[in-house]
Amino acid sequence: MTWNGPSSPGCHPLSKRKTRRATSSPNGDVWWFANPGQPKELTREELAAVSEDQWRTKLLDLFTEDDGPARDLVTASDEIFAGWNTYDFPKVPTWHRDRMIIIGDAAHATSPASGQGASMAIEDAVTLAKCLRDADSVPAAFAAYESLRRTRVERVVAQGKRNGDGKTLGPVMRHVLPLLFKLHKPNPDAMDWMYGHRIDWNSSATAAR
Repeated sequence: MTWNGPSSPGCHPLSKRKTRRATSSPNGDVWWFANPGQPKELTREELAAVSEDQWRTKLLDLFTEDDGPARDLVTASDEIFAGWNTYDFPKVPTWHRDRMIIIGDAAHATSPASGQGASMAIEDAVTLAKCLRDADSVPAAFAAYESLRRTRVERVVAQGKRNGDGKTLGPVMRHVLPLLFKLHKPNPDAMDWMYGHRIDWNSSATAAR
């Protein structure tokens, strides 16, 4: 499917009231996702019982009062994937044991609202490689890796939770929030700790922790 929206690739919001994003590729194809809130968690059986047509109808209903291309994208999509529950894991207590270690979502699964899942996995891989390069042993490398990564990734997970909660609005805030966005001028540096994170490959991973 195609979308005659922003011509350059990138993520674009589809809705003011729900978590919706789309990205357009250079050839005009569009990949999008929707993260509608639920009053209660659906069981695996309840999710399996919802047909593709029912998911499409639900999304169209949710977008009834929204401006933008959201309904057009839902209608034009040849296939609507079945929904699933998403979870935040604020803290995973154990990251490594002996010569085994977890990285990426296995260590710090975060809400899609953070937009940082893949980035954090790449950061993990680079940091772990540095630690294995610089440490005297595998256990020491794993300990150094966890020391360098845990505080940051748990902060990102918490931020993703706040982002997701902020998009589940009541009927009053649905009307008030757009006005607040117009009046509030965000500080461009406020999220630099997340988006501006850099890893110096040439520095020692074990010199100062």
